[in-house]
Amino acid sequence: MSTILRLKQSLITLFSIAFASCFLAVLAIGFLYPMIFQHYTGLLPIALSLAMFALIVILFFLAVYRWLVRFTDPTINKISAGIFLIMVLLEVTMIITFHSIIPPIIDGGHTYVEALYLLAHGHASDSIYFKIYPNNIPITLLRYFLYSGFGLAHISNYMLIDRAFCALMLLAGIFLSWKLVGKLFDARTACLFLLIALTCLPLFFYTMYFYTDTVAIIFPIILLYLWYLYSQKGKIRYIVLIGLALGIGYLIRPNLILFLPALAIYMFFVLNWKKVLINLAIIGMLISATNFASQGVERHFGYVQDPSLSMPTYNWILLGFSRDGGYNHHDYQLSRLQPNQTSKKQAEQLEIKKRVKAYGIAGLARLWAIKTARTWGAGAHGYYWYTHLSSHPTKAYQYLFNHKNQLTIFIIQVFYLVNIILLLVSVFRYFRTKQVDLNLLIQICLFGNFIFYVFVWEAEPRYSMLFTPFILLGSVFGFKELVHALNMKKRDDPQGVQIGKRFRLVLAGSLLAAVFLCAYAGFFDYTQAKSPQQSYIVDQRYSVGKKGITVDAGHSITQTFLAYDQYNRVSIGIRDVRGAGTYHATIKNMRTGKVIFSKDFSVTKAKSKVTLKVNHGNSAIGDEEIIKITRIKGSPGSALTFNISGKAYDQRDAYPDGRLIQSDMTSTKKDLQFMIYQTESGAYISSTAYWIMFILPILMLIWYAYVSLSMDGTETDRIRRKRNQVRTSQNGIRIMREEQLRRKDY
Repeated sequence: MSTILRLKQSLITLFSIAFASCFLAVLAIGFLYPMIFQHYTGLLPIALSLAMFALIVILFFLAVYRWLVRFTDPTINKISAGIFLIMVLLEVTMIITFHSIIPPIIDGGHTYVEALYLLAHGHASDSIYFKIYPNNIPITLLRYFLYSGFGLAHISNYMLIDRAFCALMLLAGIFLSWKLVGKLFDARTACLFLLIALTCLPLFFYTMYFYTDTVAIIFPIILLYLWYLYSQKGKIRYIVLIGLALGIGYLIRPNLILFLPALAIYMFFVLNWKKVLINLAIIGMLISATNFASQGVERHFGYVQDPSLSMPTYNWILLGFSRDGGYNHHDYQLSRLQPNQTSKKQAEQLEIKKRVKAYGIAGLARLWAIKTARTWGAGAHGYYWYTHLSSHPTKAYQYLFNHKNQLTIFIIQVFYLVNIILLLVSVFRYFRTKQVDLNLLIQICLFGNFIFYVFVWEAEPRYSMLFTPFILLGSVFGFKELVHALNMKKRDDPQGVQIGKRFRLVLAGSLLAAVFLCAYAGFFDYTQAKSPQQSYIVDQRYSVGKKGITVDAGHSITQTFLAYDQYNRVSIGIRDVRGAGTYHATIKNMRTGKVIFSKDFSVTKAKSKVTLKVNHGNSAIGDEEIIKITRIKGSPGSALTFNISGKAYDQRDAYPDGRLIQSDMTSTKKDLQFMIYQTESGAYISSTAYWIMFILPILMLIWYAYVSLSMDGTETDRIRRKRNQVRTSQNGIRIMREEQLRRKDY
């Protein structure tokens, strides 16, 4: 038995080293990611700024944790309720404020359109998308069931239904995590977890995108919580519930299955092998039964597998060996053009072998570094990839979700680095306690995800979001280890407390000075330096499908739009230019009939878009306006074809506030690929907003200094009282022993 125990301890030690190595790489890349992918200049200043703000956040968390010691558990639970209420209000505010965000014309958008088709017809459409990617059928059916259920209550605001459901899944997951932390530690640590979760902004931003990751966000926590209950009570019903939860979660988000091998490995450390095999058999059977039942439901709605079209698993592995490890059209076409599953697999396997040989060791190392950066390096998890289509792109939307989101991503990255730092600290828990607990299960699961997405699968920022709750929980374990390490030196040492107080005050003062220096250093670049700034009222950037819309001698086009703000630029995407021609553009107010802009223009083949400068100081707010383009002269056969958001996998209305008309015939649900915006020379952000942004770290440091001053005297008295209590207890024990000896002698 001792030999097996030593073997397990050695394996856990080796695993801890491997886990720490992987996430040290994530941490290093996390400091560099904003510069590499967001094209920032000045690598060292940005990295130092990230490190400084991350340290401030950690100190703030420590201060909050120390401050909470003043309160009883019922009071701390009320504070937790307050933080949770803030989360609810944040979700409600976002859903209302950014209601104009519409599903993108990719996966989440396809499932949206298909759900509407199911709602209208009761059966599947003929969309080829669900034959190529049948893994998206369950999430589509879930969406349809939600729309149908709320339809019974006469609620047909589908975006509201989507986002309310995603918010419910997220908040329920956070609540369940809070309960789990409270059971593992105490009310104070659970309260701190809520604060850490509140700073993970992408979790909240992602509720604007209904898709597999956002819907399944609760399942990792359900699985972990059910395992905790099983470990405490040993009831087989919890294993059954794990199997059902994993089966349902797998249907929605197949990569959730990565939890199963992690759980299997963990069980071998804490259970005997017979129980492990029985548990795995039960879970496996329930996953299979759930999958079988799902196939029956899919067939009922008319979804039939087509092996000649569906992508085999090797397709995602092949994508993982592309130049940047992500999706690309070339690899898609390689699989798409094969006639059957056997041919698809053979072609993909052959291509994978070719690429591995061509890369060599150096090339593979470079690829793995890129995939680590793509999937794990960014704390934003690519939320803005799926929210960049809005019918009303306000300034707040631009700064949080779209063109001006650089500072938002920077702030997110700071909190993400804090989580990764604390996650790395959690490794020391096993070396200190030698106990196998949920911390190890979390680490095994995260490590498995790292290996899978870096070395095997396609890499996308969104893929690391599903197990983000595990990162948050792991950071709590790391935070407790950090607190334990900091308390070790000053335990039973009042003099050490006083020295520590002075050090903390000096640290707070130094960081406060550094924050002001950082703010001063960036003040000119962000608030004074002039550069072209765009404010959009239309940002329809999609060009979907193989066809465009043509202006020639016999056809003109008209695009309507809603002018709810000022604009001085109109940009339209061009697909093709034939011959030499001169064209005329007119912009007119539909309500007044006033011609706002009129100009002739010509386009060469080298141009990908035409931009019209509308310098009339437009003052119409909220009116519908039209852009009309006609050909006025040109060589025979000359024509100009514009990009449109036409038909691909589905017919989407990418810009609901507009209509596309060709020669008096309206094209349903089609719009030009066009942007209407106000461009002017100005600063990235106003001086007031800039300084407000720095208030948060300043307040964090002031809070840290306040707690250091107000708590240390109390802490010193507590240590002295504890020492006196120990001495009194020891004296009492000595007196009792002496009395017992005297009685024995008597």
